[in-house]
Amino acid sequence: MTQDVFYIEIAKARDTLVYKFTRSATGMFDYEGDVTADFFRDGNPKDAGRSYSDSKTMQRVDSSLYFSPSWYTYLHRDFAAEISVYIPQKIKDLDANQYSFLVHIGAILLAIHERDTLLVAELLHRRASVFAEFMPLMMHILKPVAAEALFAWVYGSFNGVGKFLQVYASETPIKSGETDTAAILFAAAKDSLKPEPAKESPEQMFVRFFKQEIPFDFTIGLVGANNHPWVDSLDELERICSRASAHDFSFDRSNVGFKRQDLFENLKTNVQVESYNPHDPNAIGVSIDNPISMLKGFPGKSKAGYIRATGAAILRKARPDKFGYEASLRRVGGNPSWIENAIIVQIKM
Repeated sequence: MTQDVFYIEIAKARDTLVYKFTRSATGMFDYEGDVTADFFRDGNPKDAGRSYSDSKTMQRVDSSLYFSPSWYTYLHRDFAAEISVYIPQKIKDLDANQYSFLVHIGAILLAIHERDTLLVAELLHRRASVFAEFMPLMMHILKPVAAEALFAWVYGSFNGVGKFLQVYASETPIKSGETDTAAILFAAAKDSLKPEPAKESPEQMFVRFFKQEIPFDFTIGLVGANNHPWVDSLDELERICSRASAHDFSFDRSNVGFKRQDLFENLKTNVQVESYNPHDPNAIGVSIDNPISMLKGFPGKSKAGYIRATGAAILRKARPDKFGYEASLRRVGGNPSWIENAIIVQIKM
């Protein structure tokens, strides 16, 4: 029985990723996963004559701009990618929902690959109605990062825990058409989290999850950023870059835009426990190299904010002997505008 084949190509600055989807004769989509190795060796196509990008057999369309690097004050260069969708030239009966899924899924695949778990949740939320019609497929795609993405969404964003508490307590299986981000991520994470609502709260579940002696990495947003000096340094840096940009429109490595990106990527991030904090003994503070101090040649960190209180308490109870976390700055700002100064860090534990 014949099937249609589709490819998602994510061309990043450092490498290119290729993902494969198929559609059966009955119209069912399936995810074949990362097939980059089938097309590239040492960064070059293995067989250009049979490549998915052969215009005689495939047509190319751009991914949707529901995710754009242009939204951010800073975004790690691995996210500055061109996402393309390759569709058979003589495709038949590709309906609007299927086409919409294909042009939107690339950004989520990129976020999963880069382990930006909060971005996975944000993108899922942003186009929930698109993915709702493909729930079994989404469960499979999200599963590798679902638990960490759920933690970041519930305890590290501006969404609160109210709806998640209802989902957690109900134990209702997810249905096709579901659009609630927490419900989708929770369903995809059940094999990892092994929830027991009758015996433990969601916080206790995550404490148990993070107690495992295996490496975890996730992205999470900070709170209180606008009350700390690091954000102020961004305004001064942007003024400096704006003045420099007026004299530099070239695209070589001396360009101020590239230098600005390099500056951000070299900023060191410190995430550590503040058990001495008079307001919260579970507090986990975040400090980042001050960009202006770096420009002046005097490296030094400024306080950038804190991990949200409930999330910090979970991490502290799970690993009470851990006082410092390996971390890096992943992005600043975003869309919509009310998170203009949002600071997102990646934590490894």
